[in-house]
Amino acid sequence: MLIVTFTLVLFINTIALSTFPRIIRLTPISPAKIVQSTRLAQPDIRRLLDTSYFKSLNPLERALLVELRSISLIGFGVIAVMGGAGAYLLAGAALRPVRRISKAAQRISASTLDTRLALDGPKDEIKELADTFDAMLERLHHTFELQGRFVADVAHELRTPLASLRTNLEVVSADPDATLEDYKSMVAAQERALTRLERLVADLLILAKSEQPLSQSAVTLGPLLEEVFCDLKYTAGTRQVTLELAAETEVVVLGDASLLSRVFSNLVENGIYYNHPGGKVAVNIDHKESWAVVIVSDTGIGIASEKQAHIFQRFYRAYCSRTQHGEGAGLGLSIVSAIVQQHDGRVQVESTPGIGSTFTVLLPLQTTAGHSLSA
Repeated sequence: MLIVTFTLVLFINTIALSTFPRIIRLTPISPAKIVQSTRLAQPDIRRLLDTSYFKSLNPLERALLVELRSISLIGFGVIAVMGGAGAYLLAGAALRPVRRISKAAQRISASTLDTRLALDGPKDEIKELADTFDAMLERLHHTFELQGRFVADVAHELRTPLASLRTNLEVVSADPDATLEDYKSMVAAQERALTRLERLVADLLILAKSEQPLSQSAVTLGPLLEEVFCDLKYTAGTRQVTLELAAETEVVVLGDASLLSRVFSNLVENGIYYNHPGGKVAVNIDHKESWAVVIVSDTGIGIASEKQAHIFQRFYRAYCSRTQHGEGAGLGLSIVSAIVQQHDGRVQVESTPGIGSTFTVLLPLQTTAGHSLSA
């Protein structure tokens, strides 16, 4: 604003150097008071700094230019003061929402994440900043809630086997007539509790690993599923469940073989545990466009439609009873979802109670250049 005003003052004074003599000549004034001059050249800003030129003007021209300069300087000062004050007020009004955002950010803590700015006004950059801030708080609030529930669920899952260990130990230790069979029974109960603890810790470690950068390599899904079937063959036999594997073509993806093995192991294991004697778990491997498609279907007890949206949440159990899978902690399908997402894939479920469930895992195919390709 100051630069523009100063430029305007210079422009007015420069034009005046050429126009004033012409106006004076055309005005009917006594010739004795006018000194004829041939200084009618084009306006030149250097004339303002040329003192000899200024002194050569006649008294009327000098008086007019002095008056013009005085008025220009006064006007420049007034504009500078008023413009500065106006700019300060406008800047304060424009930045008031920013100060509000700053103060809100200073008050934010883990206990006040439900705070929202809800800024009203035109959809400008400040409104966009406030909305972005509110969206960030919403994500943080949701994340902290999930973290709190996760910690509470972990504590609950750890408390149960630890309480079982302590109870069995105290009961046998406090009984002076405890027999060898009592001690054997205690050892068996403690072994079950320790197995459950080991499984829970292993699942938590896998969940933590699923949030870290991947160590990727080419993984052929056919042999990987054959190894999974080999590991679960005994479990399936004890529950009288048949395993079937069908691979249409050789399908290769880019990822972590151990994590992908855990994905399909969890899905097949669920199909075994939540099945009927004489039931079946079938796995089909195929590809569609740029996706590897692995379909795991079973003839088990199925999942109710209202529960299907929650089965991938941590520690969620579609069945409250532990009679079918006593070692489960509700982490199996959440591990599946986390690992598949880490591989830029998707997992879907379709299930009908009493008929069975079908889980579809989509993973990006490996390209010839060694990178995964997804649609």
